[in-house]
Amino acid sequence: MKAGKITETQCKRSVLKNLPPKENVVIQGAGIGHDYSAISMGEHQQLVTAMATVSLPTIHGEVYAFWKACNKLETSGGKTTAIMVNLLLPARGNENRIKEITRSLSELCMKCQIAYIGGHTELLEELRSPVITVIAYGVRGEKAPAYSIDKVVSGESILMVGTAAMEATAMLVNDKWNELNTRYTTGYLDEASTVGKDLSLHKVMEIISRTDVTYVHDMSTGGVFAALWELGEGAGCGIEVFLKDIPIRQETIEVSEFFDINPYMALSGGSALLVTNQGEAVSEQLEKVGISVRMIGQTTDQNDRIVLHDDDTRYLTPPKGDDIYKIYRN
Repeated sequence: MKAGKITETQCKRSVLKNLPPKENVVIQGAGIGHDYSAISMGEHQQLVTAMATVSLPTIHGEVYAFWKACNKLETSGGKTTAIMVNLLLPARGNENRIKEITRSLSELCMKCQIAYIGGHTELLEELRSPVITVIAYGVRGEKAPAYSIDKVVSGESILMVGTAAMEATAMLVNDKWNELNTRYTTGYLDEASTVGKDLSLHKVMEIISRTDVTYVHDMSTGGVFAALWELGEGAGCGIEVFLKDIPIRQETIEVSEFFDINPYMALSGGSALLVTNQGEAVSEQLEKVGISVRMIGQTTDQNDRIVLHDDDTRYLTPPKGDDIYKIYRN
C-alpha cells in the first residue's frame, strides 16, 4: 500500500463498512466529511472529540497535530477544553526530543487555556520519525450551533477562509530552508514563513457562530481539492468551484513550484470551507474583523464535482493522498 493517509475507497471498504451500528448516544460518528464526533451527555450538553496525527519528519510536528485536532473539534461549534497526546518516537533518539515536544504542546495549551490531561509515550526501534497524535476533547451546549454535513443542500455558497496549502508552505519553509535559499533570498523566505503563522480557526468559529452557516469543513490532508470532494461526497451533492477564486499566496505558488507539488492537493491546515445560504452576509461579518474570506463556488443538485478554470473543467475524484508525501517520503 502507498504511504500516507488511506484513500476514501480503502476507508469505506476496510474501516467504515466494518464499524458497529451507531449507538443512540452518538450524535455524530465516523464518516466522510466528519471532522469530529459528538456524544450526548444528557439533555443539554454534548461531549465532542477529534483526533489528528502527524507522522512526517517535520520540525514542528506537534504544533501541526495540535492545531489539526483543535480545529477539527471547533468546527463542531464546541470549544476545546483538554487534549491527550500519544507520542511514538524512534528509539535511537534522545530524551531531549520528548522534552521539546511536551514543552511545545504545554505552551500551546497554556496560551489557549486548554488542559493537557495525559497520554502515552513509547520508543520504537522501527520508526524513522516521530508519530504524534493529539486527541482533543470539548463540550457543546444546547445553544451552540451544530454544524453538520447532513444539513447541506444544493444551491448554497461555498466560502473559503485561509489560503491553499498554508500548512504545507509553513512546513516546507521551516524544514527545507537551506534548499529554498539556493533560489530565494532570506528576506523572501522570512515572508514565506508567515503564510502558516496562525493555523487556528478559533476566531473564525467565534464570528460565524452568530451567522447562518450550515457546515464547516476543516482543510488539511489532501488540500483544497480533497476537502471539496469530501464536502460533496459527505453531503451527497455536486460541487462547482472556480479555480481563480481559491485564495493562494504567491509564496505558496513559488514554494510549490520549487518542489513540484500541486498546492491545491497539499496540506491546508488553518483553512476551512464554509457552506451557507447567506454568503455575502457571512463574508461581511468575517471581513469586519479582518478575516480573509472568499466565495469560491456553490453546491449543486448534480453528481459532478468540478473546478472551472477559463475554458478548462477539472472533475474532482476521490483523494489519493497528499502531495507533501512526495517530498518527505523520498
